[in-house]
Amino acid sequence: MRQLSYTVVFGTLWGTVEMTAGGLLHALHVPFSGILLAAVGAAVLACQRALLPVRGITLTTGCLAAGIKVFSMGGVYLNPLLAVLMEALLAECVFCLFGTSFLAAGLAGFMMGLWSFGQGLLTLVLLYGMHWIEASASALSREAPTWPLSPVILLFLAVLLVASLPASGGVLGLWSARRFRGALAGNAFAASKTNA
Repeated sequence: MRQLSYTVVFGTLWGTVEMTAGGLLHALHVPFSGILLAAVGAAVLACQRALLPVRGITLTTGCLAAGIKVFSMGGVYLNPLLAVLMEALLAECVFCLFGTSFLAAGLAGFMMGLWSFGQGLLTLVLLYGMHWIEASASALSREAPTWPLSPVILLFLAVLLVASLPASGGVLGLWSARRFRGALAGNAFAASKTNA
């Protein structure tokens, strides 16, 4: 019963953020909005996993969040639903392999950010074909002589920078859960001393 309640609370929280803020960010065409949403998702999932470290709960929470995302104000789009499910799957894999530590929370968020970034590139390739990559490579090669680093290194650094935001979200979520658990334990201890 406890696992179900944690799944419902955290899945509803993540799904509601995806449904409202996600719809608004996509409607406003905010660049890298998926990365911002992945950071929120990483924080929610890391917090939940720290409070209840049970295998499968992260993936179940992602399924519930994706189900709530269906009721988005912008309509139903396959890309954001797939992103939520894949991000939850990646986070579940990381937490199952590495436990609930700050490293695992950061890695889970980082993987969620990489997926969000990679899914955006894959979508562009599927929509516009390989011509999009050729045009981008041509534009980069024309501008490359004025850059201090090669375009490939700059792209790699940009991906690392962008994916570090969800990694920070994961670490923040885990830190928040530990602080919350510590505060509850402190309050329980103080209450037991006053009752004695």
